[in-house]
Amino acid sequence: MKGHLRGATSAAGARVRRHAHLPAIRALPWIVTTLIFIAIFKRVPFASVWHALEGARLGPYLAIMAPYSVAYLAVDTFCLTQVINWFNCPIGYRDVLPIRATTYLLTLVNSNLGQGGIALYLHRRDGVPLVEVASSVLFLMFVELYQLTFFSSIGYLLAPRTIDLPLGTLYAVLYGYLAVHILFFRIAGERLSRHRAARILRSFRLARPRHYVLLLLYKSPNFIMATVVYYFALRCFGITLPYRELLVFLPIIFFSAALPIGVAHLGAPQLLWIYFFGHYAPEAELLAFSLATHFMFMIMNAALGVPFLPRATRELIRGAERATA
Repeated sequence: MKGHLRGATSAAGARVRRHAHLPAIRALPWIVTTLIFIAIFKRVPFASVWHALEGARLGPYLAIMAPYSVAYLAVDTFCLTQVINWFNCPIGYRDVLPIRATTYLLTLVNSNLGQGGIALYLHRRDGVPLVEVASSVLFLMFVELYQLTFFSSIGYLLAPRTIDLPLGTLYAVLYGYLAVHILFFRIAGERLSRHRAARILRSFRLARPRHYVLLLLYKSPNFIMATVVYYFALRCFGITLPYRELLVFLPIIFFSAALPIGVAHLGAPQLLWIYFFGHYAPEAELLAFSLATHFMFMIMNAALGVPFLPRATRELIRGAERATA
């Protein structure tokens, strides 16, 4: 009896220790982001950044960014539609568009909340189990990360000058994991299907290499559009950058935003804008453009969701009524 009590006490103690570490882990991105901005603003006076924002040509800038947000939503919706059709249920583009647009509103609060909104919508609308939709959302996020990995690693290899960052090691680890990941699900997929706890991995189990490649290709127009849009939008801040260097370095900046080292995708991207392009333009102007574009893109995407909110709400309510009937 005493042995059982000691075992239970030990297990409880281990759980307490694990939970004690959680606040520190959650605080880490905030600490990293804060330290990065402290370092940046020690080097670049905030007043200079504010002055650069005031001097930007807002009209042309918005005229460039607004169509990009619409095009981004169109491509993003197409990709989500394909993934749902592959792994969950037949659904049309017009049915996915309202929820994809309205989840951008949730993303203003939390990016994971936005992804969860997709799962809830499909569960209520079409009765797809939440865990299965969540699996497809995870698959989509996984490929999004590897799209950034792919384009940024090409940029790293083709960079016109040496990049003194440990990116080569990081890319080697990510590509190594991808090979193991695909091989694992090809070999162990059948056995995983027998375990209820593995339902969250359902889409990875059903996916074949062509699904990864096709989704990467489907999402590529957004990256190509971004390089062109940024090339012209930078000029609204008085910055002219060579398109070739923007094409090479911009995916690395986007890649840094996807890493779980900052809050709201901030910190590392601003540092890299200065690192890669500081010899072409004043650092204050680069920082102003980076921050303005980050927040403007989020706000414009959220604004696109507002017109679709009534329809998405109606379908959620209708789905809930069907479920309780």
